[in-house]
Amino acid sequence: MSFPGGWFARQTRDLWGKGMDGIGALLHRYRIARRFVRKNAQILFCKLEGYWWNFRKSLRYFPPKPQETTGAYGERLAIEYLRRSGYMILERSYACSLGEIDIVAAWKTSMVVFVEVKTWSCQRDNQGGPSDAVDAIKQRKICRSALHYAKRYGLLETQGRMDVIEVILGSEPCRPVFRHIEAAFESPEAFQMHA
Repeated sequence: MSFPGGWFARQTRDLWGKGMDGIGALLHRYRIARRFVRKNAQILFCKLEGYWWNFRKSLRYFPPKPQETTGAYGERLAIEYLRRSGYMILERSYACSLGEIDIVAAWKTSMVVFVEVKTWSCQRDNQGGPSDAVDAIKQRKICRSALHYAKRYGLLETQGRMDVIEVILGSEPCRPVFRHIEAAFESPEAFQMHA
């Protein structure tokens, strides 16, 4: 039997030449390597997944459409940001008689996320952030609309979360700054959606 060059090939050739003892040692090395890979594969996969999502988030975003408002452009950017973060978009601008939800998304098929998007064209000094505009009245409307959505689509048994995404466009709109506030608020109503 011929072996191509390389360190592993030389080790295999040396062990193969020793007969059954060599084959036993070769199988032992194979089992150790397999155990090492099995043990460290989950950690390695998590690291690679993190690198992948960070790479996707760092890519440039699309420019605004002509005559598109800042709010509509911010919503489009937030949808793309959520997609690049691993969310699946279920609905955009869901409106009912109780209010409106900017984005409804699913996180790892186990949680429904209701997202309110607030956009600024530039960062303003000493004025907090865009999420300060989500006051108690707005939170109540979002929670009621979320409950309406959950009842309509049979998601009352599914976990839910209310998020806020701040989008600050700055001088270069294709490189916006995002701030994703997970579980930004809870429902003040009697029937809550739990995270």
